[in-house]
Amino acid sequence: MPRLNIRQKIILGFLMPSICLGVLTVVSYSNLLLIEKKTYSVEFIDDMENFILEFRRQEKNFLLYGEKSSYDLAIREVDVALETLKDLDGYSFDARMERMIGDLRDRIADYRNRMLTMYGVASSGGKTLEAEIDKLRDIGKDLVDLAQQISALERNNILNINKHLRSQLVFSIMGVSILFLIIFYIVSTRVLKPLKIIELTTMQIARGNFQPLEVRKANDEIRQVQEAFNRMVQELEKRQDQLVQAQKLSSIGTLSAGIAHQVNNPLNNISTSAQILRDVLKDGTDPFGMKMLDNIENETARARDIVRGLLEFARHTELSVRIVPLRDVVNKAVQLVSSQVPPGVTVNVDVQGDIELELDPQRMGEVLLNLILNAIQAIETLPGEISLYMGKEPPERMVTLVVEDTGKGIAENDLPHIFDPFFTRKEVGKGTGLGLSVAYGIIEEFKGRIRAESEVGVGTRFLIDLPLPERAEAGSGE
Repeated sequence: MPRLNIRQKIILGFLMPSICLGVLTVVSYSNLLLIEKKTYSVEFIDDMENFILEFRRQEKNFLLYGEKSSYDLAIREVDVALETLKDLDGYSFDARMERMIGDLRDRIADYRNRMLTMYGVASSGGKTLEAEIDKLRDIGKDLVDLAQQISALERNNILNINKHLRSQLVFSIMGVSILFLIIFYIVSTRVLKPLKIIELTTMQIARGNFQPLEVRKANDEIRQVQEAFNRMVQELEKRQDQLVQAQKLSSIGTLSAGIAHQVNNPLNNISTSAQILRDVLKDGTDPFGMKMLDNIENETARARDIVRGLLEFARHTELSVRIVPLRDVVNKAVQLVSSQVPPGVTVNVDVQGDIELELDPQRMGEVLLNLILNAIQAIETLPGEISLYMGKEPPERMVTLVVEDTGKGIAENDLPHIFDPFFTRKEVGKGTGLGLSVAYGIIEEFKGRIRAESEVGVGTRFLIDLPLPERAEAGSGE
């Protein structure tokens, strides 16, 4: 038997009392109709009793006064009673009542015959008149008794039906009340109580406690609501982490801008001093000094690159967005970095020429340059391959550009942090840890998303989701 969910249980719970009430209504209405018919039956029997009393009264008048009119009236009343007893279709008599009424009809007919016989004897002056009168009176007395029995029996039937109807109503109301109590218990424990728990948990979430709900072991809508609620809690926690990350990036950006401006002046002085000292020692009489100057200039250049990266990370410049072919942006980035691609590394581009997006070509080029350079540095085993191509299953109303390499890959523990500022596993002098943070910010400005997938020893894949322009969306929907 399949298990019912909450909705089905509630529907079934309300359906059962409704059916019970419907059956109760039909049965009660039927009993009321039966009582109505029985009432008509009692009236009919009372009429029969009145007929019997009337023609017996006329019988007594005839026997007392000898008036023929009383006899004629008695016979007429008997005939009316017999005629009335012929049609019983409109009345609700049971088998026992029908037998008794049939017996009554036969006795009334017998009474009529005795009345005729008695009248004939009385008219001829027969000696058996007294005997006929006694027989007639006995039959008349039996008729009265039988009519009263029939009337009493039918009234008793009505009382029994009424008593049964009252008992039926009481038990039905009790049954329906119990069903409603069961429904109330189910709704309270299976619906209202879990919803109250969800309400309390929501208040805890508002205070910063992202503790998920304990999902109940039941296949119903409340379980689905709890599972959906837990997914929402996870998403809220993730969004909070992203908000904290964004606030961290903003704070670091503001700090970085101040540090970069403060560091630039000493770096310029160091670089100028090193150049002046190089001019003084240009005769080459002090090789060790010249070597130290080379170190100073190299480290100064590296420090200047770091400062430039900090400024780029902190700077919020206005985008120069326009609709451009994505393949042109990709090809230009590959061309710019081609001089740094070592032998044994192949760069493949497979981007359709009809894909046009709203981008700042220069900023998008910076993202691609950063990713390609990172891919070149990640390839340690030759031959290697870097591929730029379109993803097969992009999100709705977006396209996905994939930058994939066959490098050493990124460790699973490091993957969630690669877009954090200053996070790097490169050796000193080979990276500042700002490139992917800057790329992340640029893609967000394009209202896109960038994510990474990697497997150590196999390679890394960066997926960039970029929105289609409204013009392209409208065209694709036609």
